[in-house]
Amino acid sequence: MFRLMIGLTLLSSLAAWAAPDPVLTATLDQNADAAAEAMAFCQKYAQGWLAYADPETGLLPRNLADDLYWNAKDAAADNYPFLTLTAQVTGLYYLKQAAVHILEQEQVLATRPGGLPDTWDFRTREFQTGEPVLADLVFGAAEYVKDGLMPIVEWTGPGPWLDRMQALVRAIYEQTENILPAKTSPSGNIEVCGDLMQSMSRLYWQTGDAWYKERCYRLADRYLFEQPVSALERIRLRDHGCEVIGGLSEVFVIAAREDAERCERYRPALYALLDLILEKGINEDGMMPDWVNTKTGEQDWERTSDGWGYVYDAFLTVALVDNHEPYRQAAVHALDNIHKYLGTDWERGSADGYADSIEGALNLLNRLPVANAFEWVDQSMGHIFDKQGEDGIIEGWHGDGNAARTALMYALWKTQGVTVHPWREDVRLGAALDAEGALRIQVEAQRPWNGTLHVDRPRHREYLRLPLDYPRINQFPEWFTAPEEAVFTMQIDDAVPGSASGKQLWNLPFSIEPGRKRHIIITPANPAAPPAGCGTPAFRASRYTPGDAGAAMAWQQELRVKLADLLRVSLPAETGGYPPPIAKTLNTAAAEAYERQDIVLEVSESREIPAILTRPLGSKGGGPFPAVVCIHGHGATRETVYDSGTPYHGFAEILARSGVVTLAVEVGQHQVQDPTTTLLGERLTDLFRCVDYLVSLPEVDTARIGCAGLSLGGEMAMWLGALDTRIGATVSSGFLTFMNQMERNHCICWKEEGLRECADFPDIYALIAPRALLCQVGRQEPLSQFNTVLAKRAFAQLSATFEDLDAGHQVVLDLHDGAHEVCIPTMKAFLLGHTAATQK
Repeated sequence: MFRLMIGLTLLSSLAAWAAPDPVLTATLDQNADAAAEAMAFCQKYAQGWLAYADPETGLLPRNLADDLYWNAKDAAADNYPFLTLTAQVTGLYYLKQAAVHILEQEQVLATRPGGLPDTWDFRTREFQTGEPVLADLVFGAAEYVKDGLMPIVEWTGPGPWLDRMQALVRAIYEQTENILPAKTSPSGNIEVCGDLMQSMSRLYWQTGDAWYKERCYRLADRYLFEQPVSALERIRLRDHGCEVIGGLSEVFVIAAREDAERCERYRPALYALLDLILEKGINEDGMMPDWVNTKTGEQDWERTSDGWGYVYDAFLTVALVDNHEPYRQAAVHALDNIHKYLGTDWERGSADGYADSIEGALNLLNRLPVANAFEWVDQSMGHIFDKQGEDGIIEGWHGDGNAARTALMYALWKTQGVTVHPWREDVRLGAALDAEGALRIQVEAQRPWNGTLHVDRPRHREYLRLPLDYPRINQFPEWFTAPEEAVFTMQIDDAVPGSASGKQLWNLPFSIEPGRKRHIIITPANPAAPPAGCGTPAFRASRYTPGDAGAAMAWQQELRVKLADLLRVSLPAETGGYPPPIAKTLNTAAAEAYERQDIVLEVSESREIPAILTRPLGSKGGGPFPAVVCIHGHGATRETVYDSGTPYHGFAEILARSGVVTLAVEVGQHQVQDPTTTLLGERLTDLFRCVDYLVSLPEVDTARIGCAGLSLGGEMAMWLGALDTRIGATVSSGFLTFMNQMERNHCICWKEEGLRECADFPDIYALIAPRALLCQVGRQEPLSQFNTVLAKRAFAQLSATFEDLDAGHQVVLDLHDGAHEVCIPTMKAFLLGHTAATQK
């Protein structure tokens, strides 16, 4: 077998590097950027929390504000495991040492006689309570096992964390054995029992010890027959209650594989529970409330459950075992609608809610690839990343670990499970499957790097010995794996392809020179195309792929034509503009520095629209002057943009007093008056006619026309700037976002048939390039509206087109300190600067 000596001189090429298509190339770049952002986030998190570790013991505090103690249910269960996993994924020695030290210390200091952990106070150097409370010890140990140790063991396999996991489960039963009700359960807490069913199911497969299986069966009997969950008045569908649902599905896997009679008994009871949830516990999109009353059907929607994915893990697990398509489709349905929940505040603004929701989605998406749900994950991660401070701390409580967990999961998706040791912030690694099922890896660094690449292994089989890779909480999905004895073909850069075993791929010596992208293709012996997508076909078919100026201009031209067809409008560039609309003057009044006219514009043979026109005083025979179309939003009128007492802050009047010709019309109609077009098309055509009118005025400099608006006005400014190339400068305030965020809690008037399938808002904004664009978003905007997190991610996408057209200096994102309002200083400076005479 050819042995790959990756760090050595490569053989001269006999088969040139097969470059992927441009879309796959862009995907590798994007995945490398995303993985680098996520890994840097995790490393900063780990460093940040270690800085606050107890200096004497190294233990992490529960929270940073007041809770200066280590406890099992929080510090151990939620924070410690993901510091440990950050260490394992990065291979950073100092983090690995810290993780092992904490494990050793908590066993020495924070464990009661009998083997159960308790709260250890940093101030007093002893347990927080004199006498232990058994129920609290059991709860803390169960949480530590399921949420803390289990995810570590899923990634690392046998080792000290597996030993600790087994010791704690045994201790729970040993300490409660004499008080068990009917000898069936170590706790009356349904969450504890759900935790134990999940953890003991995996321990049974991993160790083969029937002790775990028998106790799983006892718990399942209790919650399927003796105290059935389906008979509860309320079923909780988020954490601290939903654990029992996943636990029952994991025990069902054991019964299905090893006890046919028991499986037949379990099946109708488990199906009754799952069917009840589908009947009474979801909305039309498949999302779940906090809890459901099984008797009345009442649902608590104070918060949408961030544990929806955990519950659907159970559905999909049963579907995989029984080939039960309705449960599979239930999970697909939820994934197919999750994009509508981009603006959802899962956990009162906390990163923890986003982390849990995204974790659940990624576990399902690994088995059910729904394209639009993947896009939702990409967009939602910003809500986590944006909360991290310079010191690495996210929110300063134990839930920070959950944010790091999901960031690790996200990074591993973007690298297809490939990791580099030691990780370094300048090392960028991205990976993706090509159409033939080969793994494409791209890696680069800013400084010389030597280390190892690690392709993932089928951990569910080689570490956990699971009979199938069913979806489960606290796992790290397997994207591309290399079984130990499998043979792969591998090509590195332009070298001759060679063969390698899976075991070799687990630990590949590798080196990187600065400024050079290195590529690896790993092809299985019997490659299979990536799994077919399910759910609704992907939105945004015309998304921009970064390239060069020629490609950017061709893409713009093609997309403008597509959008014009969708909206059923004629592009001004194609028509050369129509003859100017006939204007009827209703009233003229002089104000300081400008003259105002109330006019009516005849935009077509059958339609007239009222408008306000302002001209600088003495403009007759003067000029030419710049001009701006000023556009209002929902609930406003053409007058509003001149009113300083509104969120528009009178921006139109400020421009008028600054020597700019302004024109404002009504665009808020929701009834289409012209049957030959769409609602958006009619609004946009009216704005095209406004530009036609301005072009006809002798005092207007046709090379210096701009547009500006807020909210709906920001949307229409985007459309006008994108499709009318006569607009030289666009200001879009209070609108920059993604279409996913607009699906709920917004007027749906933005949504025309076929638009989602074609493009997203960043693509439409990108049509403005290379002309000037300013986007404004207020930092006080609520999460459900035009928040800055999504604005920054949308801006990064639209900026790619400006960069390819060498116009990066022409596009600006203004994140101001206000709310849903215009920021006058930046808007005024931008418009006056970009419509100055020197811009001609």
